[in-house]
Amino acid sequence: MHKYLFLPLLLTLYACEKDVSPEMGDVSYNIDANRVTISGLSSGAYMAGQLHIAHSRLFSGAAMLAGGPYYCGGGAITKGIGPCVTGGDLGEDRLLAYAREMESAGKIDTLSNLADDSIWLFHGALDDTVGEAVTSAAAAFYQQHLSVESLTYVTDVEVVHGFPTISTGVPCATFGTPFLNACDYDTVGELLTALYGPLNARAEASGELQIIVQPGGDDAEMLEQAFLYVPAACAAGESCGVHVAVHGCVQSSEYVSDAFAAGAGFNEWAEANNLLVLYPQVASSKIAPMNPYGCWDWWGYTNEDYATREGPQIKVIKAMLDALAGTTL
Repeated sequence: MHKYLFLPLLLTLYACEKDVSPEMGDVSYNIDANRVTISGLSSGAYMAGQLHIAHSRLFSGAAMLAGGPYYCGGGAITKGIGPCVTGGDLGEDRLLAYAREMESAGKIDTLSNLADDSIWLFHGALDDTVGEAVTSAAAAFYQQHLSVESLTYVTDVEVVHGFPTISTGVPCATFGTPFLNACDYDTVGELLTALYGPLNARAEASGELQIIVQPGGDDAEMLEQAFLYVPAACAAGESCGVHVAVHGCVQSSEYVSDAFAAGAGFNEWAEANNLLVLYPQVASSKIAPMNPYGCWDWWGYTNEDYATREGPQIKVIKAMLDALAGTTL
């Protein structure tokens, strides 16, 4: 049972000790709206996909590690932690029909926006927590909307369920907190290159990893604070893109402090390529809604519109992006 990132784990809680930055909206940046992308691990992969589909006009690409197709949970926890984790009958036709229904209802952006987007998908070769069929179903969903050349699917890295890094975290074959795995593999460099094209080489993260307020987080089962990495050039007013990096279950600041935000490798690439990195944070809950391990909502514990623009967590993250830009993106 120890292997299940989605299921009960006994972990130590860590407290953040950084100073909190000003309220969202007090500081804005020169955001290039054509350079906004998103990625996520596990439950964060599901949230990344939901955000991408809901706001496909804004996001130009998405990367998902060990996550499944849009609306896989279908509003039912039994499906969310059943087939959407282990594999099996995901009802791909149902998922595509739901996306089209939400498009017709105006609850997600037009699906045709996906045609020129880039997608990067990953399933670890040693991952026995999330079935490879789940990630393959995500690939099949996206292939309905974009060209084969726009989708990269990586399955040959010998890693368990976690986020591979060059040298940070537990050994590559070890499943454990903070769910960063030292595999001599640069996940961030690979996914950002797939989403943005050729990049400048990673550099020292000499900018600032801030703690910022998540307005409305309490109403969306999110923490009050998130992390934001600000490269020096972005702080100085240069034009910058934004990448949203979404943690997995038991990987928020409640459990690992800033280990994911500081150690996954995003900040080094961001510094060299003028990218803000937003690290939204979800909250755990021991009572209704039952979410004791801080998973993002991919089965409907916030409301029935959780996978659309009306989803509470999606609304909070979109509002944060707007606040960073000082305008509606």
